[in-house]
Amino acid sequence: MKRQDCSVAAQGFSLIEMMIALSVIAVGLLAAGQLLYVASGSNSLARSKATAALAGQSVLESLGARYRQDPSDEDLSLGTHGPRSIEVANPADGTILNRYHVNWVVENVPDPRPGKVINARRVMAIVTPVLKDGTENSRRGLNKILSVTTVFSQKAS
Repeated sequence: MKRQDCSVAAQGFSLIEMMIALSVIAVGLLAAGQLLYVASGSNSLARSKATAALAGQSVLESLGARYRQDPSDEDLSLGTHGPRSIEVANPADGTILNRYHVNWVVENVPDPRPGKVINARRVMAIVTPVLKDGTENSRRGLNKILSVTTVFSQKAS
């Protein structure tokens, strides 16, 4: 039977190897922490854009209903109109999630055929996130101005 020399057959990790391993783990955990932060910000941006799209769509639907009743309605005259203030509330507890100002621009629809006129209006709703006091909420990366466009026309007879 051979005897093993303790200095030659030492097993395990050295202190330097442990420090390197802990450094690699620490860097990995920091990267994962940043990933969670970015993911939560992306979730907030997605919710903000979704509710802004709903606010713009709601204004366009109400303007569309008014156009079908009376195409010469004051809110459908050529030019810029608004703002209309919209608050999006949490249905569970009623807290305000987002506030928006919606402006809309009404234009004639251009006809590419010379001498022809299309009896239609292009309406673009511009949805701007605002703070409680009504000033624009332009927090970098979280709130964006959104525009939604549609065309209103009379039924063909």
